Order: sequence, then C-alpha cells, then structure tokens
Amino acid sequence: MSRKTIAVLFGGISVEHEISLVSSKFIINSLDSSKFDVLPIFISKEGRWQRAVFENWPEGETPDLVADSEIVPMLQGFSPGRFAEIIEGELKKVFSVDAVFPVLHGTFGEDGSVQGLIDLMGVPCVGADLLGSSLCIDKIISKIILRDNGIPVVPFFGFTKVAWEKDKQGILRRVEDEIGFPCFVKSSNLGSSVGVSKVNSLEEVESAVKSSFDFSEKVIVERAVSNLREVEVSVIGNNDPQASIPGELIVEGGFYDYEKKYHDPTTSFQIPCDLESRTRDRIRDLAITSYSALCCSGMARVDFLVETDTERVFVSEVNTIPGFTPISMYPKLWEASGLCVEEMLEMLIELAEERHKIRRSLKTDFSGIR
Repeated sequence: MSRKTIAVLFGGISVEHEISLVSSKFIINSLDSSKFDVLPIFISKEGRWQRAVFENWPEGETPDLVADSEIVPMLQGFSPGRFAEIIEGELKKVFSVDAVFPVLHGTFGEDGSVQGLIDLMGVPCVGADLLGSSLCIDKIISKIILRDNGIPVVPFFGFTKVAWEKDKQGILRRVEDEIGFPCFVKSSNLGSSVGVSKVNSLEEVESAVKSSFDFSEKVIVERAVSNLREVEVSVIGNNDPQASIPGELIVEGGFYDYEKKYHDPTTSFQIPCDLESRTRDRIRDLAITSYSALCCSGMARVDFLVETDTERVFVSEVNTIPGFTPISMYPKLWEASGLCVEEMLEMLIELAEERHKIRRSLKTDFSGIR
C-alpha cells in the first residue's frame, strides 16, 4: 500500500500560535512514517503560508522554512487537493495531498475558516467541519445549543462590545443578579484560558470585561462552580462517536489558566478520575451527547465542571482541535483507554476520508433531474 501524503497546517493567526507549534510537532513525529508522508505548512502570525522543514525542530520554536517560499492552496473544485509552492514569483512545485490536518488552535483555524477552505479544495479535512468548528468556537452559541438540548451548563449570558458600551450598568446588574460571585469573564471564542478572568466582586467585572474584549468581539460571563473538579473526556468518531475514560486535572490554586496548562510543573492528571462509577458513566454519556448536539465529527475534547460535594456535572466547553502537546489530555486519555497515538491519528485520517466520501457522493447538479 502506497503512503498517503498528509498536509499539516500549524502556527496561525492566533494568540494560541505557540501552542500550535508544540502540538503539530507531536503529531508530525507520531504519524506512522511507513504509512504517511507529511507536508508541513507553517502559517505565520501575519498569515503567510510556507513549507517547513521539521528535522531538528527545536521544541516550542518555529521550524526552519524553505527560503523565500510561499504555499498557496489550489482550489480545484472536487479534484484531489493540491498546494502550489511559489519561490520568488515562480511556480516551483505542486504537492498533491490525500488529507489536511489543521493543527490551528483558536481563531482562523479552529473556527471553521480553514475547514471551509479545505472543503473547497476537495480534500478530506481531519476533525470537525465548518459547521461543527464554528459552533464550538463560540462559547455563547455552543452553551445555548447545549442548554436547549437539556445538557447541564452553569448559568451564563453573553454580550457584544456594542451592548457593553450602550448599557454597561444594565449588564453589571445582570452579572450581580443572575450570575453572582465568584464568576468567570471570558472571551467568547478562544481556548487555552486566554482572555479569562476569575472575578470575586462587582468592582472587578469592568476590568475583566475590558481585558476579554482585547481578544474577542463578544464576552461571556459564567457562574463559578464551588469546590470545583475539572474533568475531561476525549471523543472520536463521526456518526457513531466513542468516548474515552474521563480524566481529572489536578490544579493547585483551582484556576487552570494558560500558565498552569503549559508551564506549571505542579499541574498533574488523574486518569481515570476518582469519581463514582455512575458519575463517570454520566460524564461519558454527556460527552457524546454534547459532541452530537454541536455537529462535531472526527475529534473533540469535552471539558466538564464537577461540584465536589454533590458530584453534580456541568459541560464547560467542547474543543474541536484539542491540544496535542506531550502533556495534553486528548492523546493521554486515549492511550489510557487502549488506543495508542499512532492508531488514533490513523483513525482520525480515516474518519476524515469517510466523511469526505459521503459528502462527495451527494448530488451537486440539479440539471436533468425531474
């Protein structure tokens, strides 16, 4: 069997750019080289696409790039996906790929924009499609959908910058009356705990909102869960998704912020989590229900908030491009569930091909149909 060529997109125009570098290196190094060739494509913070060289790639740093190169996606309808490499204005090479694996956390990567582009190229895309990506990236819309499907979420509400400027006092009253303290103020479309503040009083809200608006056009305010335990589940699949065993984050200080996620050595994991079996089963069921309600496919990590005293469970959010760093929960949970990283990545590519085949079997021409 000939090897398939997988284009890995990483970097990106996002505050999570640096995390993407680590995740993509882990994925590239973990793909079975007997089955896959890799075309690594780096997207700079300015939006330029270049071919990367991943040999001798320093951890957490930008890899070497092909000098003066630019990679351009070739939009050819439903033909196999191709990327053109242009050097100093001349076409040097065309790369044909069998699938694209976007490892672009946050905006302009996890929000459906790249997924739509890949679909236009006529090539399978690993992970969620445009719809699932755009629904999950928006914390306000996703929580509304989860709530309307009977899935437990904490009390919340969201607002735009225009609404804040028009009726700041009204929003502050809603925070006090509907949400209470402590609460969290978050940018509506970012991960890795960027643009998130824990607020303990009304006096702190305005500053937290201002900080969140630095990263997003909308802000969400959520009630904090008392005696919090944070539990995560990895999900894989299209129409018949499967959930991993749940794992718990053990965080000193109680707030799993950006620093604790990626740089704090005191943060640890307990896999499986130490909860009653009925609670673990409920969490896995809710993970699959949430995944389906938000039109996910391929993969996602579903995050939960658990109240320690009662083991009451709330869905926090669904991440369609979870972290793939060496300490990230998505691969760790699957390994603990009996699925090694190489098998998991191969399965994700197969799921992308499966969904692509089904989509391309649909009619796109109405002429001649009576």
